[in-house]
Amino acid sequence: MKFENSTAPAIKRPFPSLPAFKKAVGVSVFLFISLVSRSQAVTEIITDFKGYWKSSAATPNAIKPDNSHNLLAFRYNGILYSTGVNHEVLASRGESFQPADFWSLPVSGLTGTITSNTKVGLGALYDGVYGGASNPPPAWGIDRYLTDGIKGLDIGTCIANLPVGTMTFPIANIQPASIGDGIPDILVTQIADPSGSFDRYEFTDANGVRVGNYKDIVFTNITPVGTWTADFYEAVHNPLILTSGFTQTDRPIRLWAADLSDLGITAANYAQIRNFRITLCGNSDVAFVAYSNTAINLQNPLPVQFESFSASGSKNKVRLDWKTASEENADRFMIERSGDGVSFTSIGSIAAKNGIANAYTFFDNAPLPGKNYYRLKQLDESKNFKHSAVIAFTSQNHKLKMYPNPAKDVLYIEHGAASGDEMIYLYSSAGVLVKQVKVLKNETVSKLDLNGLPAGSYVACYEIKNTRDSHTFVIR
Repeated sequence: MKFENSTAPAIKRPFPSLPAFKKAVGVSVFLFISLVSRSQAVTEIITDFKGYWKSSAATPNAIKPDNSHNLLAFRYNGILYSTGVNHEVLASRGESFQPADFWSLPVSGLTGTITSNTKVGLGALYDGVYGGASNPPPAWGIDRYLTDGIKGLDIGTCIANLPVGTMTFPIANIQPASIGDGIPDILVTQIADPSGSFDRYEFTDANGVRVGNYKDIVFTNITPVGTWTADFYEAVHNPLILTSGFTQTDRPIRLWAADLSDLGITAANYAQIRNFRITLCGNSDVAFVAYSNTAINLQNPLPVQFESFSASGSKNKVRLDWKTASEENADRFMIERSGDGVSFTSIGSIAAKNGIANAYTFFDNAPLPGKNYYRLKQLDESKNFKHSAVIAFTSQNHKLKMYPNPAKDVLYIEHGAASGDEMIYLYSSAGVLVKQVKVLKNETVSKLDLNGLPAGSYVACYEIKNTRDSHTFVIR
């Protein structure tokens, strides 16, 4: 994104400018890049802004989203693909679509230095204030705004002007049948003002060596599908500081998609892939990078299968309990705590027992004032690690009861009589919001439909007035 009146220092780019590029390698190569960009462009999107918002390159919607909203569907090569966020809304509006299952990729690495040129872009009403900064400001973080929303597909938040360098995402379990089927496997967003420079997209092996080929995408060659209204905060500051002169600014929305084969992936090389990598030009404005769960399944089996993870106690001592269904080659559990749910510190460890059906207890004898967030860092014998879902504890506990656990198609949450201000949020084990339900006034039991959610460990959060009670459950 370009900030014409920004005082940020100039950023050196790893790629030549377009005029120099044309001169060096010829206009024909530039035209090839342009044609590739256009042929793989997304031409229409549907989101859940105010319930239903549809906009296309041919017919841009005059309404400009100004808050969080999740991508419901996108049109690629003439076919409308759902993301799986909400099939029901699409069907109720008479949309003819091909069901799909898209999730944002978690960020595993980001090189380059965050400076005042890097911004957190948020819908102008995301912070609840039009034309100014909220108090307190929105939460700080880079990764959180690249994976927020239902299934991580919030297209109303972004990181603008990601620094020159690389951004990597883990890739696992590619399904060879999806290679070359013409159905998009990777979906990339650009939702502010791109420059004429290009970003490079490629898959790599465990050593960072390219697998297949790369694509250089110039987003100015892609026609926007719509426009949103955003505020931009300085990402280098924690807490975030609103960028002077960049409130309620209108920005174009562009998306690009690709089949695995577009990046040179074949039956002969797909097994080598471990990462998806973007080489950033310095003007990349990303809401999320998404993958098709039918083509790329990131749900690797863990050496430990969690059954539950919960917190109880008082403001002076918090008891953490977790159970595992199975453990294999596990070494230990590191217990990590945070006051903001973003920055975690280790507060202790317990050796793993290995085997089947184990239970563990750990006491935090000096919890932080107010809300505490906890997660488990499970290390295997090779010192590789995975994190559990995050749970929160405060002294005001709603004493939730959830059943059945494990669940299959439905989960019941028993709580106190609701005032109508409560919400229930479901998160995957990776911390991605997958479902949210408003609790009906005077209800004491809420029923959650789990159809469409893959098997695995989840966290249910019952929230009222910034107080949360979180419990882990399993979908079989």
